[in-house]
Amino acid sequence: MNDEIQVIRFVPPSEFKREATDWMMDVSDQLKIVEARGAGAVSTDHISRSMGAFHRQAASRGLNEVADLALSVARALESAPGRHETARRVVALSLAAVSQIQWLLNPSVEGAGRNARRIVHGLLSDW
Repeated sequence: MNDEIQVIRFVPPSEFKREATDWMMDVSDQLKIVEARGAGAVSTDHISRSMGAFHRQAASRGLNEVADLALSVARALESAPGRHETARRVVALSLAAVSQIQWLLNPSVEGAGRNARRIVHGLLSDW
């Protein structure tokens, strides 16, 4: 039985937005490396864990669409089979999702939610 209590520090929205932008830039850089060099289990696992952690942070702040998109990326990276074309598709969709998360964090971007739904549909499709 795990009675561990998780304490989440409140971060004001503007501070979270800066942290999230840095987080997504880091994930984007990692995905580009995987795209260029090929997927290794360690690198995609690390990215998946990072997106899972980001999902929890966004969800704790009520950013449900951002959190859902991050979780979709994490799950797609976890479950993508080793076939090269499939891995390339997951990485490409993940890069699009990271860009979309950045847009969702900027409320001045119109139509960002519609793009997010299309990306999630692509990430959740059968491989």
